[in-house]
Amino acid sequence: MSDFELIRQHLDQRLAPPHSLRIEIERIRQAAVTLLLREEQGAAELLIIKRAERAGDPWSGHLALPGGRAEALDTDLMATAARETYEEVGIDLMNGGAFIGQLPLIQPNAPRLPQIEITPLVALAPPALSIRLSEEVDRVFWMPVGELRRAGLSDVYAMRFGEVVKKWPAYASEDGPIWGITERILTSFLSLLD
Repeated sequence: MSDFELIRQHLDQRLAPPHSLRIEIERIRQAAVTLLLREEQGAAELLIIKRAERAGDPWSGHLALPGGRAEALDTDLMATAARETYEEVGIDLMNGGAFIGQLPLIQPNAPRLPQIEITPLVALAPPALSIRLSEEVDRVFWMPVGELRRAGLSDVYAMRFGEVVKKWPAYASEDGPIWGITERILTSFLSLLD
């Protein structure tokens, strides 16, 4: 059995089906992100984006998963995740891809960040895909899931606040540390594979 097939088996047994996907903008701002998996030579990989540098964007330049805020025209948060994935990287999950489950809801821990409820959805990439980046995305790369599992939280992201340096656990990647909300989502995902 390939690594990808083994991961799919774990996900089929442990991943929650998509649920509570109603958009309730009057209650709280909502967003959805896509943890997009593909098989590459028997191994599982997931898509990581590097957000473009943009003034006023609290996640500017961060490594992340494709996704964004719900809009009034979205039928539900799965539609939000699909729309944002298509807008940011040009992958159409409604034609060929498949959402297979949902990770626990997550919210930013930092009081300076906008209050938002994020729904992480796990999807399989369409067999034939081409990537087309929007102006919101600087670049993308596929991260081997096996590498994330082996290395674990082996990196640190540090940020200076005046005289104080604050540090967060992170996953190492070719483009720098994956930290913050994305780290928390990946940690939740990887816990299903243990």
